[in-house]
Amino acid sequence: MKDEIISDLSKCQPAHCLDRDYRHGTWRLIDYETEEFDGTMIYSGPGMNSEPLTLPLNCEGYHAIYVGVHYPGQFGDAHVRLRLTDDPAYTLVRAETQSGKDLNGIPPELRWSHTTKAFSDYQVSEAFWKVANLTGADLIISRFNEGGRGGSYGEMYSSLVYVRLVPLSEAEINEYRQELPRRDTKRLVAMNDAGIFSELCTKEDIWAQFEPYRDSDVDIMLWATFKGENCTYRSRLGRTLTDSNNPFDRFAAHERWDVTLERLEEQGIDFMAEVVQAAHALGIRIFPSLRLQGPKAVPLEMEKGSFYERHPEFRCKDKHGRGIAHLSLAFPEVRHLWISLLCEALEYGFDGVHVIFCRSQPFVLYEAPVIQRFRQEYGEDPRECPDDDPRFWRILATFVTQFARELRAAVDAMSKRMGRQLEIAYNITSTMESRLRAPGTDSASRPEVAGGTGKYNLGEVMQSNMVWGIDVEALVKEGLVDYLMPHPTFATNAAEWIQPMVELVKDTPVQLYPDLYPRRQPPAASLYSAQTLYKLGCDGLTLWDTYSRVFRISEWAMMKRLGHREALKDWREGSKGDDYFRVLNFKWIGDRSGDPRYYQTNG
Repeated sequence: MKDEIISDLSKCQPAHCLDRDYRHGTWRLIDYETEEFDGTMIYSGPGMNSEPLTLPLNCEGYHAIYVGVHYPGQFGDAHVRLRLTDDPAYTLVRAETQSGKDLNGIPPELRWSHTTKAFSDYQVSEAFWKVANLTGADLIISRFNEGGRGGSYGEMYSSLVYVRLVPLSEAEINEYRQELPRRDTKRLVAMNDAGIFSELCTKEDIWAQFEPYRDSDVDIMLWATFKGENCTYRSRLGRTLTDSNNPFDRFAAHERWDVTLERLEEQGIDFMAEVVQAAHALGIRIFPSLRLQGPKAVPLEMEKGSFYERHPEFRCKDKHGRGIAHLSLAFPEVRHLWISLLCEALEYGFDGVHVIFCRSQPFVLYEAPVIQRFRQEYGEDPRECPDDDPRFWRILATFVTQFARELRAAVDAMSKRMGRQLEIAYNITSTMESRLRAPGTDSASRPEVAGGTGKYNLGEVMQSNMVWGIDVEALVKEGLVDYLMPHPTFATNAAEWIQPMVELVKDTPVQLYPDLYPRRQPPAASLYSAQTLYKLGCDGLTLWDTYSRVFRISEWAMMKRLGHREALKDWREGSKGDDYFRVLNFKWIGDRSGDPRYYQTNG
């Protein structure tokens, strides 16, 4: 059976939404010729307000779907939204660019999988999307026309050059079915850390945040719900969202979150209720995620009416008694605030809670309760001791561990109230980031940095958490955590630092789910990384910033299957995924040659 390439996109409907010139509400048609075939692509740009198009596929049965997209280099990133007729929501597609740090921890023999992903604007990038039964299905093509922040999707260009459909044999269909998730393959945890909160205008926009996880091995979604006191829902307890035009007060990435909520509420949509419903519809458990952060950095630090603003007495303090822009867990009132917010969110039907301890440090410092406890324990003033005094770290940990105990008690109480077991997940760190920033530190002597020398000191793995008061051993020993998720921070290779944590959770109910890093990994690299972590004794994998992974569709096509632990060896040996991405050269695009010597020489 031959591949079918749909390269003439002038067949899209409705015809009045296509034009050879620029016309508001349309997509521009541009003729092209590649080294393999010719056709007509569609293009849209900022301000065109292009209407959705339908591309007839005229196929029956199961096919692998590949899409060719042109990314105009001089205009930065681009995007296009794709949806089959029966898909509940669109899939966002963006460029799969690479950077040098994406090679961190990847062995030299696999670096080819990254370098072959290089492409230029005189080329077209082809990426594998998914397998689907195309009987009666068409392809719906759309874009974001509105902008919600600087550098938004609405300011991007959009294109689709062609669609390649590969019919599957019965054997290939059976192989595909073996790749679908089972209960024993649901070993992945995804994290949407607020990077998606832009251009959410409709119910479909919300469901589109979950559509890439359909038929995936993702078991739990960690959903950014709290940036400190700032909430992504109408909280009774958290900070009231601003309805002003204050440019210095935003939830994330300059988004006016109150505008987003109001826009959805006008359509009768409760954002958080819709989020939980969408996750559960796909069989995914979902936890509200809390960053214990204070106000954002200047000039975005204005958070009028916040607990932080109203209670300066509960802030962290440095050795000189000056306030630090963080609330301190040394105070019961602060611990109560964070726990109350998480319990309030649980009322929406969430399945557990998540706290991020690998960001937003410090959580406690030189506050009066800390000084008093240190004096009681050691008869000294901690402000007169070195910053790296382990005794000080242990005192800090008494307050953070107390927070964890109180959170466990509150979550257990909510479990009884809701009639189902709720769980707790913590992100922790893995390497001594603080050492890199300390005055007089030679960063080149550290293995965490590019060109760094030496080996990881495994003793620092736990110590890197204790320095901020995170006593990982106590969390595990006391049963205060269900999912322990070590984040690489500056680490480049999990094989060099994960072992102490594997030993710590051994023979305990605690599940170890390290972050799969780097974020951007082609199939060959992600198969290696996942297999390495499983061999070391990890129970599953966490995918930090998953929202920025899923639109790299050829990489996500493999990454979403990495819960199939027993299949990874065969997939690696069979070079599975090596054909998920390729680059074709344009011979002609529009009225110009695709020859790189002549394509764009104007600078």
